[in-house]
Amino acid sequence: MKSKKMNHFIGRNFHIFLTGAISAFVSVMVTLLVTSKMTTNGNTNQNIYDLDQINLMIEREVNRRNRAQEFDAGDQRIISKFDSEIYSKFTKYPKTASLPDSERKRILVTGGAGFVGSHLVDRLMIQGHEVTVVDNMFTGRKKNVQHWIGHPNFQLIVHDVVEPILIEVDQIYHLACPASPPHYQYNPIKTIKTSTQGTLNLLGLAKRTKARMLLTSTSEVYGDPEEHPQKESYWGNVNQLGPRACYDEGKRVAETMMYAYHTQSGTEVRVARIFNTFGPRMHPNDGRVVSNF
Repeated sequence: MKSKKMNHFIGRNFHIFLTGAISAFVSVMVTLLVTSKMTTNGNTNQNIYDLDQINLMIEREVNRRNRAQEFDAGDQRIISKFDSEIYSKFTKYPKTASLPDSERKRILVTGGAGFVGSHLVDRLMIQGHEVTVVDNMFTGRKKNVQHWIGHPNFQLIVHDVVEPILIEVDQIYHLACPASPPHYQYNPIKTIKTSTQGTLNLLGLAKRTKARMLLTSTSEVYGDPEEHPQKESYWGNVNQLGPRACYDEGKRVAETMMYAYHTQSGTEVRVARIFNTFGPRMHPNDGRVVSNF
């Protein structure tokens, strides 16, 4: 499927083992969705740290240092100094850019608590944008984005994209869908619905808000290819009745819907066909070679 008005990013087979390589890969997806349309958002974040837990950690750390250094327990100056150090330790976020309102975008990342999605969230947050993660936590894990929870530019919503979501955004990165065979074959009907109904819901959101949308597709759209390496013009060799069909055909339909919304409604879309990807935060039960080691 080719269009002069629609950009497809077709990757080669690559294996990412280091955070630096993951960062480079995420950069490609961000570049695909760069837009001159920038607005502001007045929403406030409702997620905060558990301060009781932080206080407990402070108390334990103070007691530990008290025993180790044998300082006067009544010296409140030292205790206050320790309080400040521990609060800083447990509430410190990665450094982020400070963008003017005219440049800071409201960005939705579906599947943002997953392996690739969480690295994308890191990149967008560090750039200074306002990021909302939507994830049903089927394969995503809260700990992948734990270091952003409580940040004023970050929001985590536990939600399934099969159901519509009302939100105001400038950009959408649609990564929601289990990608490993054991996960997407566990509930094939749900996998199909995520790629079809989920994508349809987000395209409707993109159309309403005039947001640019990127779909992370897959090399599986080529099925069992007879051409190596696969070119963008190659249509693939897919078995629509095979065990992988729920994922393969779901992504093929998702790409078709992206193209249809672009041609019929003028929605700005991008498609990135991701090949085998490995690296930090990969699900331990992913089921593919590297995680099995």
